[in-house]
Amino acid sequence: MESPARRLTTLKSIPDAEIEAERALAVLRLFCALVLLMPHFIEPLFGLGGGPARWQVPSVLSLATLSLSGLLALFLIRLGKFSSWMRYVFAFMDAAMLATVCYLSLTFHGLSGNWIFAAPVTWAIPLLLTVGALRYQPAIQIWSTFLFFLALVLVAFVLPWEDSEKTAVTAGVASLFSPLPSIARLSLIVLTGLASVVVMYRSRSLLRRARREAYATSELSRFLPPEIVPLVTESDEWRQGRKQIVAILFVDIRNSTHMAEGLDPKAVTKLIRSFRSIVQRAARAHGGVIDKFVGDGAMLVFGVPHPSGDDAARSLNCAREILRLIDERNASVEAADRFSVGIGVHRGKVYCGIVGDDERREFTVIGDAVNVAARIEQATKQFCVPLLASGQVVEAANENDLWEITSSEPLRGRQQSICLMAPKAQARSEDREQTDAITPPPSIAG
Repeated sequence: MESPARRLTTLKSIPDAEIEAERALAVLRLFCALVLLMPHFIEPLFGLGGGPARWQVPSVLSLATLSLSGLLALFLIRLGKFSSWMRYVFAFMDAAMLATVCYLSLTFHGLSGNWIFAAPVTWAIPLLLTVGALRYQPAIQIWSTFLFFLALVLVAFVLPWEDSEKTAVTAGVASLFSPLPSIARLSLIVLTGLASVVVMYRSRSLLRRARREAYATSELSRFLPPEIVPLVTESDEWRQGRKQIVAILFVDIRNSTHMAEGLDPKAVTKLIRSFRSIVQRAARAHGGVIDKFVGDGAMLVFGVPHPSGDDAARSLNCAREILRLIDERNASVEAADRFSVGIGVHRGKVYCGIVGDDERREFTVIGDAVNVAARIEQATKQFCVPLLASGQVVEAANENDLWEITSSEPLRGRQQSICLMAPKAQARSEDREQTDAITPPPSIAG
């Protein structure tokens, strides 16, 4: 169920979008008035009328009214005084303008109600309905359609309706403006308005749906790795979960408890932020997915969402990249702000998927391989090295020549033996001490 806060966020920007649509509608009113005014200048300029040039007063009146309504809407929007109810007023102004100009146009030419659709202003109705669709407000569009319908009916019945015109016209033209064709034209105008209502309703529904999906995606990105979010929104595969072989990397800051006791909160926050930044940089560089940050540690997965043949190699390269970035940082800060890490890397089959509900979802990786990787990271303390990897991941990465066996005993708390390997450069005793021995802060030196 959609929460009130989420619903408020979804609908909050709808009024802003409607104001933008009203502004565009006002500008289009002015543009249409300008375009329709051009024939009044072209006719006398090129002598197209075949006689003395004259202005069509009803037409100029309609264009002036259209321009004024557009200017008034822009003025109110600029002042921030435009309200939703004003849309209904502007629709009424359009209908009133139409009825007035249509009546004046017919009486100006001495025509009866039969000729209502001969008035040029009548055919401004489809234009106004089409432009009004920019509002994406079905209720207002229905209101406008009803008003236009009512305006034409009123004009048709106010003017006399004659069976035969005094003016000389052919029988064919007279038949085209008889009641039946006129009713057909009126029906077409009404259908145009109703069709635009359907289009607007559909478009508005799609807009709301798109906003809900965008909001849901943004909410998922708060809890899920960005690489996983598109997969969750596209299919249910990750919600059901699946088993696959991945490479897992655990990294943890050494002596973080003692460091937290000796540093002020601001310094601890800065250190953790620096650590996470390094992990994120290394993960991006080598295609790792950060499953989670837990305090002063992190878990990375390689082979998600799509496993590949170089997952193991990328996990080891990522581990080396983390150590390199930490060395660069430590070289540029004071001794009290330096830190070291322990990294364990393993490879095996796990279950991975999305767990949780709509309020909070998490990407999780579960399996014995995860536990082994965590124990390997803990074993770096025992063997005084910053990086250990299982024989499985080293062999899968085809790096046997770059690593050497550190232990073949079972890990702490486990009965099954496992081959632990360290980079050959770490096998020397002096390198171990240099990597793991970080000068503590002065306040905890004792």
